[in-house]
Amino acid sequence: MKKRYQLLACFCAAILAATGSTFPASASQLSPTRIWGPVTKESDSRLTIDNHSSSSSSGDIVINLSEETKILDAVSGMPLSLDQISDGESVYAYVGPAMTMSLPPQTSSPVILARIPADFKVPDYIEVASMEKNGSGYTLTSVDGLTFQVPDTCSITPYLTRNMLVLENLYPGAHCLVWSDASNTASKIMMFQPYAPGSQENQSGWILTSGTAGTSDAEWTYKNADGSLAYGWLQDNGKWYYLNPETGIMERGFIQVDGKTYYMTADGSMLTSAHTFTPDSTGAFY
Repeated sequence: MKKRYQLLACFCAAILAATGSTFPASASQLSPTRIWGPVTKESDSRLTIDNHSSSSSSGDIVINLSEETKILDAVSGMPLSLDQISDGESVYAYVGPAMTMSLPPQTSSPVILARIPADFKVPDYIEVASMEKNGSGYTLTSVDGLTFQVPDTCSITPYLTRNMLVLENLYPGAHCLVWSDASNTASKIMMFQPYAPGSQENQSGWILTSGTAGTSDAEWTYKNADGSLAYGWLQDNGKWYYLNPETGIMERGFIQVDGKTYYMTADGSMLTSAHTFTPDSTGAFY
């Protein structure tokens, strides 16, 4: 009898998989659920996680990747490529509320966290429900009911832009990563929607257009408050930058403007103090 039930379950699961049927999302499942375990790369758009978390079904769960899926370094929060994840590596993934009843089940994920050091507390990916001032800072509460104590000294940065943020920018509905200790006292927050509710058309300030932040291949542009791109010289936070007059991309290295030579440092700011440049064997200066 048990074998007949198992065969019937597999037959039903196969029908549901073929029709694309999914588990209905209850009110308590509207937010992504965190799972974790060793991962296997199936293709450029699919991962399988052997889920060790009790938050969802145990065993293999297939995650279908999309352009919206962010694969991030768990320590820095910076983006990783799929090639930088190794088969067998343990990752944390936030999976969507809808999951197919196929075997194994399939779902999507907004955020996957990898490169996790041993004994490291993985940051929480949350949607902000409230941010209330208290005597020593703030109390941050997520829509899932997680509560963090956020001291005034907690750093907050936007994801892949250079915009200046303050803790008061955490509005209800914003999505962010929160790094915290065992007592849920936050030490760092990365915000994915730092421009108040609305589309990316409302972004202003520094915007990463390609490459990886903090590396030499990163290309930055600057949007004015009216949404237009900045060109030429730009003063920001007391430093001067030069944006290509045709593309708007921030320049680095030696440049010539109006017959004068300037040196733009690795972060794009103009060098204003004495510096000795030594050529290597190819004649390149450093």
